[in-house]
Amino acid sequence: MFDFPGGQAAAFCVSFAIGAAGYFLFKFLRFPNPAVLGSMTVTGALNAAGFFPFFDTRAVSFVASVVVGVTLGQLIDRTVIGRIIRMARHVLVQTAGMLALSLVCGLSLHVVSGIDLTTSLVSGATGGITEMIIFGIFLDAEVSTIAFIHLFRLVFFITLIPYLGLIAEKITGVPLTPHSHNTRVKDVTVEFFGRKDFLTLIFMAFAGGGLAFWLNVPAGAMLGAMFAGGGLALLLGKQYKFDSRLRLAALIVIGLVTGMRITPQFVEQLGTLLIPAMVVTVIMLIGCTLLAVVLYKTSGWSLTTCLLSVAPAGMNQIVPLAEDLGADPLTASVFHIARIVGIVTFYPWLVLPLIS
Repeated sequence: MFDFPGGQAAAFCVSFAIGAAGYFLFKFLRFPNPAVLGSMTVTGALNAAGFFPFFDTRAVSFVASVVVGVTLGQLIDRTVIGRIIRMARHVLVQTAGMLALSLVCGLSLHVVSGIDLTTSLVSGATGGITEMIIFGIFLDAEVSTIAFIHLFRLVFFITLIPYLGLIAEKITGVPLTPHSHNTRVKDVTVEFFGRKDFLTLIFMAFAGGGLAFWLNVPAGAMLGAMFAGGGLALLLGKQYKFDSRLRLAALIVIGLVTGMRITPQFVEQLGTLLIPAMVVTVIMLIGCTLLAVVLYKTSGWSLTTCLLSVAPAGMNQIVPLAEDLGADPLTASVFHIARIVGIVTFYPWLVLPLIS
């Protein structure tokens, strides 16, 4: 890493261009989560080689976290809350199970690998890559390690889930199509934010994120913005669609901030992370399978729908898989919304007492 002659602003612009190039490369190669992982990989490779410009990441990390939080706030609306209420018993059991499984995986990773406890607990969480990287940055954990283990798990689950669905069909004799239980709701007229509402949203998001950050809330910028945006939508009785290009830019920033922490020492140790990543992924697979069986026995939904509902992967990957396998994508999406919100909200408070 070196000081860029044009100053901090110029260094950031060059860095962002490098991260964007990584995004387009990974998108072309059809890698999962290309914005974060592509930016992180290209940035990390240059940084490890000593050819990456240095700039202060605190301000851009805060802004990117707020943007990610606002986009998560889109998930909090009356329709989704209504669906969660109708499936409350199942959602609560599965969310609690995912929180417990996250702790088990994190502690197991620490024991088998010797990775520091903070990094292990964040790496073992069943939350998304982006959200856990933001949490890791807050805790000053080894975010490059977190990203590697989460990526390994994501690729493993996305590859394995279709085969698990076929195995489930053979074991149970139940076709992949969902049972008669239907969580779909009638179409309703949705009112979206107007221009003034968006101005209020931006103010509330930065105010909420700034307040939570100032109060030292874990991943406070993201969490505060998420609840500020979702709360405003509930208060106004409207929904909002945040510009996907802003989210894309924020994810590229998260990726390059992570990549700047990839050092030559980390690259040398990369091979030692493979076995710990495999161990924690197998533990997570066993735990998620047990949770899926419990959900199958208590809900009456197809086993494939239940497997997809508890799989620790992103909604962008799970919903298309559900449609391809004939499962119920709506049910799976509701569980993933509850999981992500639950992990982001509650898991940091479970972790902090263990690392303090």
